Formats: sequence, structure tokens, C-alpha cells
Amino acid sequence: MRRIAQLREGVQNLRAAGLDVVIVLCQKRSAVTEWVVRHPLPFPLLVDGDRSRAKGWGAYVPFSYDSINIARPASFVVDTAGVIRYARLSRHQLDPAPLEGILGALPL
Repeated sequence: MRRIAQLREGVQNLRAAGLDVVIVLCQKRSAVTEWVVRHPLPFPLLVDGDRSRAKGWGAYVPFSYDSINIARPASFVVDTAGVIRYARLSRHQLDPAPLEGILGALPL
């Protein structure tokens, strides 16, 4: 949830750069709902409880040294034509993409 807090703090910079933020969480809907009630978000949040989207995006890890059956943090910048302009799959749970990298991937 640290990444969500970081995005919440930087959402105005991202929007100023022309980005819309959407968060996808690979968790049970009940846990996400409880958390969002306590921590309202300024952007949409989608729940991928069965991890089908994470699997399709290559972010699902059935087993690694730091996890079992979870999705690695991943960040994507997709333009209005649906072309992926930036993609970063983290190596482990504590390795999210820096916002500077995401903003640096935007066209000038």
C-alpha cells in the first residue's frame, strides 16, 4: 500500500503530465473494500482477485524467494492508442517503479 500512498501524493503531477492513474490490486475484494473505506482514493481502483490480469501482464509469480502466488508490483504507461510506452515489472515486492521513471517515459 506504500505505492498507493506515493501515487496519492503525486497524482497532481501525474495528471499535469497528462496521465490518468488506475490501480489494480491482486487481493480479495473484501480486504480492498475495507482498506478503501478507511483510505479514500483520488483515482479508480480495480480488484484482480483471481490474478487473471496480473497473469496476462506477466506480473504473476507462482513462486519466488520472496513470495508465493502473488503479483509483483508493476507499472505501465499506456497511451490513448493503447500502445505501452513504459513497462516495469519489479524484481520483488519492495521494488516499485520510481515516479521519476514513469514521468520520464512520457513524450515531451
